[in-house]
Formats: sequence, C-alpha cells, structure tokens
Amino acid sequence: MATIQTATGPIDSNDLGFTLTHEHVVVGSPPVRQQFPDLFDRSAILDIAVPNLVAAREAGVRTIVDLTPITLGRAAGLIREASERSGLQIIVATGLYYFPDLYFAFAPGEHITELFVRDISEGIGDTGVRAGVIKCATQPDMNPFNEKVLRASAQAHRQTGVPIGTHTFVANRTGLDQVRVFKEEGVDLGRVIIGHSDDTDDITYLEEIIAAGAYVGMDRIGIPRPRTNEERADMVAALVERGYADRVCLSHDSGVMEGYDEALKAERSPDWRYTFIPREFSALLRERSVSDDAIEQMTVRNPRTIFEQTSPY
Repeated sequence: MATIQTATGPIDSNDLGFTLTHEHVVVGSPPVRQQFPDLFDRSAILDIAVPNLVAAREAGVRTIVDLTPITLGRAAGLIREASERSGLQIIVATGLYYFPDLYFAFAPGEHITELFVRDISEGIGDTGVRAGVIKCATQPDMNPFNEKVLRASAQAHRQTGVPIGTHTFVANRTGLDQVRVFKEEGVDLGRVIIGHSDDTDDITYLEEIIAAGAYVGMDRIGIPRPRTNEERADMVAALVERGYADRVCLSHDSGVMEGYDEALKAERSPDWRYTFIPREFSALLRERSVSDDAIEQMTVRNPRTIFEQTSPY
C-alpha cells in the first residue's frame, strides 16, 4: 500500500484498479499553442477527450497513466479537468520526448533533473497537479541528447521514487540502450516500463529486457502498423506462455492529437482507443489461451506493483 499522485490528488495504490500504463489525454505542440493560441481549442479537446475517458471507465478501466512529456504539450490543468469530468483516475507525467527542444538541448542534466523533481515534489506550474511518473524517450538511437535526458530521468526517479515509462524505437532495439543507461545510474529496473515493445516481432529482444528486470510495455495495441492486433496478441500470449505475465503491461498510446482529424484517425485506426484492450483485445488473448488471471496480472497487479514502490533510494 502506497500513496500515488494523480491529476486530482493522492490515491492509495490499492485503488488503481485496471490500469492502462501508456496513454495520452492530448498531445500537441507547445510552440504552436504559444504563437497561434487560436489553434488551441481547449473546450473542443475536452469535448473529444472526456467521452473517450468515460467510455474507458465504463469498459472497466479505472486509471490511465498519461505519459505526455513537457515537449509534447503536457497540459496538467486540462488533464485534471478531464479526470474530474470523466471520473477516471489519471496519473500525470514529467519528462521529455526524444527530439531536442532548444532550451533542454543546452540545459545541463542536473538542471533537467531539478525541474523533473519540482514537477513531482511541488507541482506543475500553478496547477496544483503533481507528476507521478517520469517519461523519457530514445529514437532513432541513443544520441547524446536522449542519453542526457535518460540520466536526468534516472536521477529524478531515484530522488523521488516515482516510476519511469519510456518511448523506444524497436527497429534499433533502443530498449536495451535504455536498460544499460538505467543500470549505470543504479536504477531498480523493477520500477521501469520499457515502452512500445509490442512493435517488434523479436521475442529474444523482449526477453533480454525482462531478464534485466524491467517490464515490457505492450502499449501500442490497436495501432495497425507495424503489427496487426492479431500479431500483437500472439506476442503477448507467447510471453505469457513463457512465464512472463508478471513482467508485461498493456496499453494503447492513444489520445487526442492536436491538428489531426479525429474522423480520419477513426477511419484509419478504428481500434486505437482506450476501450480496445478491456473489450476486444482481452478476447483475442483468451482465444490464445491466456487466462483471466494473467490478464488481471498485466492490467491490475503489475501496474500496482510498479507504482506502489514509492521510496527514494
């Protein structure tokens, strides 16, 4: 049992319930919002996001982890309102994406760590929302900026105890680069989810991540490329069959994308939504002899285990 920060305040880890560990309420461009404020329609975004979040809650989801980093338009106040209106618990992130924003490109790692810790310990701006997870990313490979951010994330994690969720580029096996850096920084990999691991068909790569002690985030479920739903289900089932249900987390990486037509998104990727795992994807897993207990392990017990380890070290 531990206290976890959400957009609407602290909750007990036992209250997380069915948790999607890599989602977004909204992603966008901070410079566009600043320079063209008329293009940021907060009400319109909420009108799309809130019904989607309500649908997730009605499908059995109790919590989503919003891994939107600072440089992809994290909007903590909007997330809090979306949570209040939908009744869905949302954990908010601090962190950075893989491309270098000008400020952070030149900022020393120690300063980046300080800002992450501030978001976690004091709150995000004047919103009163405290971050409860750290996001970092590596694409297309481990370049110097990515490595600086990963090390800053590792240090902020160790100072605060909140877990880390990542973005990877599986074609270059960058999850293993992340594991290496986290190990060098003394990170307990049992508090780390290596994201987008379901974009690969290389189970040996995933086993290497698991053997290091990290979780694999099978968290682009519902996105039809580069893997179909069936192929993603095959991989999750294969991991469960090999005894790894206690090292897998499930999610979609879904959310509102500013500037992208929602109707077009629904047409091209109809399964890319918060409700796909609790409804259709779970059925695909059961067809592959994955038990309800294993599904609960991946969607309830694993997220709870990760987030209830809150002690700095």
